[in-house]
Amino acid sequence: MIRKLKNMFGISLVILLISNFSIIEAQDNEKIVNGFIEKIELNNEIIDIHIVDNFGKSFKLAINDSTEIGIETQSGERWVGNIKENPNYVVNLLEETQHSLEAITLTHDGTNISSLVSYESSNIKNNLSYLGASFIFLAILFFGFIFIINNRIKILSTKNEFN
Repeated sequence: MIRKLKNMFGISLVILLISNFSIIEAQDNEKIVNGFIEKIELNNEIIDIHIVDNFGKSFKLAINDSTEIGIETQSGERWVGNIKENPNYVVNLLEETQHSLEAITLTHDGTNISSLVSYESSNIKNNLSYLGASFIFLAILFFGFIFIINNRIKILSTKNEFN
């Protein structure tokens, strides 16, 4: 009985892990980088940005007019736009992001950034699947423990009846 319970638990855990596994993909010609801003330079309506990814690899990429930007400001508001209107304002926002060590995610083609977003802390949907998986896992452990204790109590009570 315990062996069946362990097998069912193992199979359900594998199915749960496979079903919650998600992959972030960019277009074929684009790469995704997650990291932190190291340096920002404004050169003739183009912003050169130096990024260090989570593995320590450094990238020098350019933000141009076609780059889509979504940055969360210090006040918690989300700014979405590009550098066409006011490149100096974008540089200020990027410097705020740099000084607060806020992680950013960007897609690029090797030299130019196509989209740049900062981490959005108010989006609870990112962690909801992990919360559900951990709740199910703990419920299975709890009821499995109750089941095992109940069987042991039955075995002990039957032994006491014969004595």
